[in-house]
Amino acid sequence: MDILGVIGDVLWILALSIMAGASRMAWGKIPKGEPTPVAWSPSGATLLRLPRGPALVLLPAGAFAISLYLLVESRQADELTLSIIMLGLRATLAAIFAVIHLTQVRRALNQLAEEGKIRL
Repeated sequence: MDILGVIGDVLWILALSIMAGASRMAWGKIPKGEPTPVAWSPSGATLLRLPRGPALVLLPAGAFAISLYLLVESRQADELTLSIIMLGLRATLAAIFAVIHLTQVRRALNQLAEEGKIRL
């Protein structure tokens, strides 16, 4: 059952590294102090802007905290069925967080580019 925990760890490491890479790339393109869009309405209107740092770090940091909680919980699973369920949960959440973050960064960069506020 330890191998299932390790597989879950690897999936989270991949997801978190993808999120960190996207944040790093966007960090270099968004000027310091530029309010960065982080939430949009269904119609596409910007609902919330945060400074560059929090905008690029909050979601990956939250995902990291959730990954640590799931890591601890997955190590306490003493049945194979529960271990498989935990692996599925960890794999699904890792992918969901990565996709959400990549989408958020892409939308923010596109919007800032349209506004002429991106460094090339």
